[in-house]
Amino acid sequence: MIKFAVMGDMHYVQPRCHQNTLNGKPSGITELADTTRNYWMTRNTLPDVISRIKALNPDFVIQTGDLVQGHCDSQEQSSLEMREAQELISKIGSKIYYAMGTHDGVPGAKNSAHLYDLVYPAIGRALGYPVSNGYYKFLSGNSLFIVLDYTTYSRDLNQREFLLEALAEGKNHQHVFVFAHPPVVPVARPFFTDYKFASDVGELLGQYHADAYFCGHTHNQIASLHLFNDNWIPQLKSSVLGYPDIPPAEAGNIRVLLPDPAASEIGWAYMEDSAPGWWFVTVNGSYVQADWHVLHKGVMGALSWRSGEKPVFVKKPPAVRRFTTMPAAFDIKKIRLRAAGSGFIDSDNVQIFINDKPVGNLPYLEYFDCRQYLEIDTAFCSELSNVNTVKFTMPSVPCCIGGFVIEIQTDIGWLRSEPSAFYVNTSKWDQWNERTIKHVGKGEDIIANLIIS
Repeated sequence: MIKFAVMGDMHYVQPRCHQNTLNGKPSGITELADTTRNYWMTRNTLPDVISRIKALNPDFVIQTGDLVQGHCDSQEQSSLEMREAQELISKIGSKIYYAMGTHDGVPGAKNSAHLYDLVYPAIGRALGYPVSNGYYKFLSGNSLFIVLDYTTYSRDLNQREFLLEALAEGKNHQHVFVFAHPPVVPVARPFFTDYKFASDVGELLGQYHADAYFCGHTHNQIASLHLFNDNWIPQLKSSVLGYPDIPPAEAGNIRVLLPDPAASEIGWAYMEDSAPGWWFVTVNGSYVQADWHVLHKGVMGALSWRSGEKPVFVKKPPAVRRFTTMPAAFDIKKIRLRAAGSGFIDSDNVQIFINDKPVGNLPYLEYFDCRQYLEIDTAFCSELSNVNTVKFTMPSVPCCIGGFVIEIQTDIGWLRSEPSAFYVNTSKWDQWNERTIKHVGKGEDIIANLIIS
């Protein structure tokens, strides 16, 4: 029997390493908010997560990237933050294997010495032999484990050959598990992965009928099955980041889920910052069970399968209560319009109208972040109904804008409209062929219906 844990994004923050960001000179538009939020979680969430995983006594742990916040002020600071993060995760007391994430550093880039000095040596210690890159494989019991390096995949032709050879070798083993940083199938954050990586790896997972693909990157908590080459492959996302005491936010209530329903099954899907969790997997002969643990709540979901068979969701989290009746004005605490997108940095001052009334300008939208919204005065509640329109003029900058949701907060929870589609004025993402994307022209007036029902 094999027992192993899988941890998604951790984003350990040592504030001494981010003085530029914390003193008003961030490297990106979300850097200050991300660093501040993740520092809170470093202090208040990560120690509990480490303790809970240690108590499960896994044979080993695979961390799927973004161990650290990264983007530090200097190489010395990058090494300090990485060293502290490794010391923290080592408290689990099991072997730790690492997949490379986008915040961990890119080989050969500025401030990447910590990969060669700290990360690769740590992988080598777990494997029992030295390594010089971030992709590798190892055996445990009757299973083959394949770990990919997303940060170098598109420019390292050797890595694809490595994956092909490893998957072919997997035919000699009862189970094959694959790990990397990003999803191969976007579910709630469109385009938030490299297309070449996703299409290549997804096709090969199906061709060789891998048991499961584990990832992180999007900070969502999602368990889903996807049909590749007539084989159903589980894609199991996790992140140990989040606020454990806030109610989890179901992704389907906030975003139009992207996968084609005919070729996918969603077991559960939660947005960023809620339900910090991890996977604990048991392999016993031909049988596999993957349990999704949530901090302070135990096992909230599970799926199981036998070699060569379609996985089955044997446990799903209880549905989050939805409120469908417009509250009285005096019960409303907050009204906001949630939005998401990429490439819009507030250069065009796009004005938003709800039911033909101006409510403010669209905030910057980047990385398809779930935390971007426009606050609306609570007095506006009298203008809302079961069917509402959101109108804006598509800006001239190449971008994607959408995922609009009207959110009304009361003492007992959130009332939300159905989410809108995404609108794009560029061909940048056409290769994805997403069914929830609508092409529009620059300067075109866009009207989306948001139904509260």
